[in-house]
Amino acid sequence: MVPSPHISAPLGFPDLKLSVPYADAIRYAQFRLLMLAKGELKSFCEQHELPYTSIVGLKNNSLKREEPRLLQRLLRSLAVDTEVIRIPPNSQSPRFLFPTVEALTTFQQQLKCFDSGNPPLPESEAATGGAESPTP
Repeated sequence: MVPSPHISAPLGFPDLKLSVPYADAIRYAQFRLLMLAKGELKSFCEQHELPYTSIVGLKNNSLKREEPRLLQRLLRSLAVDTEVIRIPPNSQSPRFLFPTVEALTTFQQQLKCFDSGNPPLPESEAATGGAESPTP
């Protein structure tokens, strides 16, 4: 018998050290959405087939309840690959599981920059402290 290409590998127990709570995932997504240029959110949603009104609600923190599947779709559209898990299984709030330590570390570093209000600057600006004198 030839195995079907649609059969997935057995589902093992997730490494919980590679997960973050819903609150961190939504905060990250909100920061990333704020990075879009004014007026670009609608075209972003259309391009990624995301419901515009719900994404605006997520961005403005006005959703009436947690939306883990919507948040997961948004994160994937932002090139942040995660899986939604509930640990313990009866928990009300999900966690987001990253595939690798590197992906989790990148996420945490970016979130820390967002939270601090100090995004990393490109090399040229960092060397001058970002204080270049204006051209007369």
